[in-house]
Amino acid sequence: MTEQPEPVPRPPIWRTALLVLLCMFASLTSFVFSEAGQTEMALFGFLGFLAALLLPVSLCWRHRAPLAITLVACAAAVVLPLGTSTALVALVSLLTWRSSRWEWPVTAAVTVATAVTFVRDVLAPSASTAFLQTILAPPDTPPAELVPLSWWVVPSAVVLTVGPAVGIGLLRRANRTTRLADARAETAGRQRAQLGDELARQRERERIAREVHDVLGHRLSLLNLHAGALEVNARDDAQLAQSAALVRASASRSMDDLRSLLAVLREDPNAEPAMGDLSLADLPAMIEESVAAGVPVSSSVFLDRAESADPALARAVYRVVQELLTNARKHAPGAQVRLSVQGGPAEGITIDARNPYHGPGARPGSGQGPGQGSGQGSGQGLQGVAERVELLGGRLAYGLDDGGATFRVTVTLPWRC
Repeated sequence: MTEQPEPVPRPPIWRTALLVLLCMFASLTSFVFSEAGQTEMALFGFLGFLAALLLPVSLCWRHRAPLAITLVACAAAVVLPLGTSTALVALVSLLTWRSSRWEWPVTAAVTVATAVTFVRDVLAPSASTAFLQTILAPPDTPPAELVPLSWWVVPSAVVLTVGPAVGIGLLRRANRTTRLADARAETAGRQRAQLGDELARQRERERIAREVHDVLGHRLSLLNLHAGALEVNARDDAQLAQSAALVRASASRSMDDLRSLLAVLREDPNAEPAMGDLSLADLPAMIEESVAAGVPVSSSVFLDRAESADPALARAVYRVVQELLTNARKHAPGAQVRLSVQGGPAEGITIDARNPYHGPGARPGSGQGPGQGSGQGSGQGLQGVAERVELLGGRLAYGLDDGGATFRVTVTLPWRC
């Protein structure tokens, strides 16, 4: 089965230029030391010199079409006394980068063309018209004299010429195969390590899911049960019954959220919670819940085309606002929170939350900022907000404002639909 040619990297320009120049020199030398090169036929000599100069230029494409270049160079070496230097260089590239059923027939063709070149030198009438005779002639031999050569000169010269080219090509192919095998083994090792890490993380997620389900699921179920009983028994106290109903509804929604989050932990960490997509239109209801839970909020929500927002963006906005209000209730109970959510497709969405700040030594209830307490909080609130904002390519800024009297959090998210 023939292998498909693989992409070949572009060789350095200096190496290609050097090979072209060397093959030009070898081709011109072979042609000059031939009987055809010393003929008085001007046109034939011009064509020979032109071929000796142009044929090596084809080596610039030796990595893309080594088969064609090798065969053309072999044919040219048989027709004209140009030698097989170009064919040998192309053969090295063929053996290095192509593994097919044509490589050994082409090697045989180069061997035949090389043998023809050396036989032509052996049969030349004088040393001046044969490069091989000139090299092997005894010292002080006249150029016009014939230098007889033994029969073994041609096969020896062919082996010494073609053998190194074949050896270099096969050696380079073996090195390339080894490098590819090493790279594949390294890639496989990385993939195995990655799969091992993912398996370990999945097992840890499943363990956490079991712990959360056993602990929080049980407590939320009890909370829902007792809130329902309290609501039934508090019919004479409307305010207490309303509070109990709010607790029961919140516990029920928390159970739904818990189930969806546990599904994410047990299945795909990149999956969205298995609940209905949150909408930007749900923001007012969530803010009202926070107000009912005791967070004094002065809010303004102005969103253009809220219903067309991407679910991931709507969920992020909902959770960021929820987190800011939750942190305000936890770290600064009773402090007035000013909340603004506005934007649309043109400018994105901007969330701005502010509350009074009375210094890092203030006690709870004195107006600490959301997620920024007097050593009371863990700082996880703003960290979670920052992670959500970063995932959507937004910006988060927080710190003191109004001369240190206000703690302010500003979130900017690009629009997605």
